[in-house]
Amino acid sequence: MTSRPLPSFVLPVARAVGSRRRRHERERRARWAHAATLGLTGAAGAFALSAGALTVGARVMARLPLVPVGRQRSDATVRAVYRDRVHLDATAETRRPGYLAIRQAGGAVHVRLGAVLGSPTPTSVARVLLAQDTPRPQDRLELGPAGTNGYYWAGDPATAHGLDFEDVVVDSPVGAMPAWQVTPRGEGDGSGTWAVLVHGHGATRGETLRVMPLLSELGLTALAITYRNDAGAAESADRMHHLGADEWEDAEAAIVHALAHGARRVVLVGWSMGGGIALRTSVLSAHRDAIAAVVLDSPAVDWQDILDYHAKALRAPRPMRRLALWMMRSRWGARAVRLREPIALAQMRPAFYGEHLRHRTLLLHAMEDRTVPPGPSAELAGLRPDLVQYVPFPEASHTREWNTDSERYERVLTRFLTDVLGLAVDPDAMALPVRDPASPPQERSSGLRL
Repeated sequence: MTSRPLPSFVLPVARAVGSRRRRHERERRARWAHAATLGLTGAAGAFALSAGALTVGARVMARLPLVPVGRQRSDATVRAVYRDRVHLDATAETRRPGYLAIRQAGGAVHVRLGAVLGSPTPTSVARVLLAQDTPRPQDRLELGPAGTNGYYWAGDPATAHGLDFEDVVVDSPVGAMPAWQVTPRGEGDGSGTWAVLVHGHGATRGETLRVMPLLSELGLTALAITYRNDAGAAESADRMHHLGADEWEDAEAAIVHALAHGARRVVLVGWSMGGGIALRTSVLSAHRDAIAAVVLDSPAVDWQDILDYHAKALRAPRPMRRLALWMMRSRWGARAVRLREPIALAQMRPAFYGEHLRHRTLLLHAMEDRTVPPGPSAELAGLRPDLVQYVPFPEASHTREWNTDSERYERVLTRFLTDVLGLAVDPDAMALPVRDPASPPQERSSGLRL
């Protein structure tokens, strides 16, 4: 059977249908290609945007601990003032047991407070009023904002404690560093031993005032130093903190100063970042044989742990945290945060200090520390139980061990120094703290933080 030819009108119709199908197919492919292009462009833009945000966030995070801190802000509110007590808004700091001072008007008003008496209202706390260091009638505590002073004492060694001292200058590699050189008045046999005192990040030499009466009683000369980028001290090339990686050179210069002015041996004492500086000095110093002991108060033993702890508290994503650390410790990353050179974070960890430590060390750490977590301190003590005496202080916040239990603090410190230095002192027979926190103010007492 032979096939019949298609009618003449069918072929044009078939061609037209096929043409439309091919056109629709081309349009469909074009739409998909366009959509894919838009999708890829959007994804690339989103990636670039997220990468940019990640970089900016990491840079801010890396710079936060490196920029020198300015003036203290108000962190307390006075609600009522009586002859024997003060009522404050209840906060973690104002509710904490022990001793605390508050100041107003930049230090024109400075009041020392004692134990917590109770809660007059659900949102306030009452504390004993022990003494006022600004006794003029017009310098009385007023209702309203105030700043807490965890150093407790204010002014300088003379206005705070009546101790004789000199304003001296320590010549460090970057320039002149002002220091207080305090002459001991006690009958202890610490003659020839100097204590180099190193304050913490954002703090001042006033942080060291709490231990000065005890050191003086034991016969030790105290040298409370400043370091680069402190107010009144020489600046580093980048005007940034290096978390102790470079500041230890200023503590080393203080050792040189002490040895040049009669010291035969030195005890390094540091708080917070100053503790990290003291620890780093003890393992890198060219005068290690002159270092008799190290005393650390809530020290920065592991900066990577500290930085990661605070980044997690800010809920920073892990990639941002890792990038921030890279910026601080790498040559290329350092440029992004305007550091002149990277920070040797790998050397500021318990493993490094455990390997290189060779001095007897008293390590005191606050268990309620939300600034420098105590874990690395306990780790270092575990690595070197032969050298490190670890003393935890329950209920104390960062560097507030003395404030929480001043008698215990000074007893522990006295026993340690008596043992290490061979002092002819009976720690158990001493009335401690040496300076009663409720002592009347000195004749020229001040509320200033110097």
